[in-house]
Amino acid sequence: MSSESELPLKNGKTHTTGFYLNEFGVPAHRLVQEGHTLTIATPKGNRPPLDAGSDSKDYFKDEAEHQQIKAFVNQTLSGKITTLSDAAQNLDQYDAVFLPGGHAPMIELMRDADLGRVLAHFHAKGQPTALICHAPVAILAAQQDAAAYQTALQNGETPTAQDFLYAGYRATVFSTPEEQDAEQGFAAPMQYYPADALSAAGLTIENAAKWSSNVVRDRELITGQNPMSDEEFVTVFLGALQGEKVNA
Repeated sequence: MSSESELPLKNGKTHTTGFYLNEFGVPAHRLVQEGHTLTIATPKGNRPPLDAGSDSKDYFKDEAEHQQIKAFVNQTLSGKITTLSDAAQNLDQYDAVFLPGGHAPMIELMRDADLGRVLAHFHAKGQPTALICHAPVAILAAQQDAAAYQTALQNGETPTAQDFLYAGYRATVFSTPEEQDAEQGFAAPMQYYPADALSAAGLTIENAAKWSSNVVRDRELITGQNPMSDEEFVTVFLGALQGEKVNA
């Protein structure tokens, strides 16, 4: 998960963000219910910030589920949180990697070298790599000089990925129409859109109608489009953990 909470926008403005409550909480709760153990890791080893806008029953079945998931998340994130560099030291102990959305992964995760090593491990072993909403942007860390790629995007350029591990994969991500809706409440426009960033790196983006559930699985990579995809996303994720195969 991201350590950061301030997303740079155009004109020197920023947007306060973090992880989305349901995008972490709903999948994580299901994973724990199914007997999996979570290790929470951030680049700084700090508690990941919550996007306050996601703390709403609008992203849940009802207020009861909202409060149940919120309590679960608070309990989970009150425990041990490791640094991403430490987690990357012994990756054989893990069965999968999971990144929730919110805009936060666009801040530092997509250029993080430790995350690049984590992704390369699970890619090489064909183990589930699951990312929802904005989080698929973080797979851009799995290339040579991810920082330069991000800088080019921020400068309005169309960069070329170098040795990108997921070139040719199919994926979904928070769509441009969804982002254009969201940024109406921002102080300035986005520097770039997630779908454009991934397409430029060589992914085929398969997005559905805005604000509808959509999940794409290609080999080990599992991606969900938006907050509304949380239930479908974790169902596909659990299937992958249980050994369900797709087009390998």
